[in-house]
Formats: sequence, structure tokens, C-alpha cells
Amino acid sequence: MTILFVSDFRLFLLSLVLTCVVLTWLAVASALHRRRLAAVPVRIHVAGSRGKTSTARLIGAALRFAGRRVLVKTTGTDPLLILPDGAEKAWRRCGPPTIAEQARFFRWAAELTVDVVVLESMAIDREYLWASERFYVRATHLVVTNTRPDHLESLGEAPGAVGEAISLLVPERGYLFMSDEAAEEPVLASAAVRGTRTEIVATKGARPLEANQRLALALCRSLGVPDDIAAQGFAQANSDPGAFFVRKCTIAGVPVSFVNAFACNDPVSLRELWAEYRAAGRVVILLNGRRDRPLRTRAFLDNLTEFAPDFDLYLAEVPRAAIWRCKFPAERIRFLKAHSAESALAMLAQATGPDGEIWGIGNYSGIGAKIVAYLLKEERTC
Repeated sequence: MTILFVSDFRLFLLSLVLTCVVLTWLAVASALHRRRLAAVPVRIHVAGSRGKTSTARLIGAALRFAGRRVLVKTTGTDPLLILPDGAEKAWRRCGPPTIAEQARFFRWAAELTVDVVVLESMAIDREYLWASERFYVRATHLVVTNTRPDHLESLGEAPGAVGEAISLLVPERGYLFMSDEAAEEPVLASAAVRGTRTEIVATKGARPLEANQRLALALCRSLGVPDDIAAQGFAQANSDPGAFFVRKCTIAGVPVSFVNAFACNDPVSLRELWAEYRAAGRVVILLNGRRDRPLRTRAFLDNLTEFAPDFDLYLAEVPRAAIWRCKFPAERIRFLKAHSAESALAMLAQATGPDGEIWGIGNYSGIGAKIVAYLLKEERTC
């Protein structure tokens, strides 16, 4: 057997050539991406803990009604593209979510020759937030819905951590529209340093949809869209597939109400919905967790005790270790053993009894998505 000998010098030359090829490819990709960014004069980035999808949809619908050619990308319960004619198209992924997919989004924008894009911020870690704004989006407008505690595993539990993270998305010499709830010092300071004009929109005390509409309206005004035109556009905005709803139905012969709050991922937002939609009667809560979000689950378990004195709590996709030393009484916790929507709902309906309420909270994916799809079928309503 003959072993081919390659000198160190030849290996060095080969490495040098390959490095040059990679650097050239990166330079060309960067130049093409910047050209595509420049071809879209208005780039609207929507950030915040809650309400991003709804706000992005409202902005897109209003601008589309005003005659703008708009491409919207939402990454809420299901990633979707909303095309310039209002049609919705699934956003396909070959792997896990990554901010690099924003480059593909702007290729779509260039092919469709749009003059406005609206996209949700999908980054979580600070370095990705920075890269998302500085390279992939370079927004002209940033909308911040709120800065409620979330993604604690990545951002930490310190007060103001979410605001500090979102401050990395503030554009250079652009426009910032933020709710008064989100008007935290790190975001305001970042806007001042980067020469970005800031408008704080009063949303305290408003319902979630109304708060999102106020932010969308302020953004539309800055682009010259009259309020009445924007309002007509809002009326045409579709809801996200996993959006909040209350549905009365009969499950396994038991008449109940199901409150779909699976997209409500933090106790602060849940408290608002609970105060507005909680009706009389017995209630059962299904907390659908995520194994990669243990701190989110812990936050719910520590805060749910204040909601009602006597409801039972069912857990799905929550490890038993998560309930150790939590504030919620262990004797009132059940683990959901059903894997289908029909069997899960039957179990929950039997637990709540006639005319009771079932609240689904915590996370949309998994059993949450199955239950929502099951309930949205026309034959399940009554």
C-alpha cells in the first residue's frame, strides 16, 4: 500500500485557497443581501414578549389596504408568510429556527418587488439579537410591544433583562414605537445613542388587541396612512392559527367552555386574560410545558396559586422534577396521560364537570396544537 506524501507547504497553500474561497463566498453573499435590503425602503421589525404576531399582522393589513406592496413574516404559533395580495403561505424550514433564514426572507422580498416588509424578531440570545439587526434586517422602524419576563434560560431572571436584550434591536437613525409598558431605560438609552426617533404609545389598561392596534396605528401614521384607512385595514387582518379564543362545546357529553390561552407564555399576560375572561363555575387548567423552558414552567407554578383557590392543574410535557418545591399545592396537580386531543379533552371535561371552564396555557406546540386544531373543526362547535 502506497501512502501519498503531501508537504506542509502544499497543505498550507490548499488551506489558503480554501479560506479565500470561503471569504469570497461570504463577501458575495453579504453584498447580495445588502443590495436586497436596499431594495426595500421600509423594513419594520416587531419585537417584544407578547403580541408580536398580532401587531405584525395588523401593520401588514393596514399598509396593504393603503395600497402598499407588503410582505409579512410571522413566527408565532406557526411560521407564515403573508404575501402582497394577503394570501398566506407556510414558511418552510429544513431544520430548527435560525436568524439566517431572514436572508431567505429578503430574497423573497426582492423577487416579489415589495416596498415594505414586516417581520417578527425571532432571535433570543443577545448575540443573535445584535446580529439580526446589524446584518440581517437593518430595520428602518422598530415596534416593541412589551418587555415581560420570558426566555429566562437565555436572558436570565434579573429585572430589566428583556429590555436590555431588546435594546440591541434599536436601529441606527430609524424610528422606534414602543408601548409605555416597554419604555425601559436600556431601550430609550440605546435609541438616544443611535439617533433613533422614539414615540411612546399609551397602552396601559388596554386590552391586548387594543394595545397592539394602538402601536400599529402609530407606526402607520408615520408612514402617512390616515387613521380611518388603517382601521379598515385592521378589520381585514386574519388571526394567527394559535390566537386566543373562547369556545363553548360539548366534550364526551359534557358542556364546557375551552379557553385557548396556549400562546400566553407568561403569568403577567395570563393574569390579564384571567381578569377579563374568567367566568363563574368550576375551572381546570392545562399547563402545556416545554422541556427546554423549565424556568417558564416554574414561573407559572409559582404564580398560579393566586388565580383561584380550588381549581385542579393538569400538566403536559412537564417533568415531575419541575414540581419539587414549587408554590402550587402538589395534591392539586395531575399529569395528563392522554396523547390525543380527543382523549385529553374528555379527561379535562370530566374533571371540570358541566358548564365549567378548561384553560389551556403555557405553550402551543404538542398537545396544545392538537387540541386547538380539534376544536376549530366546525363540527366541534356548538
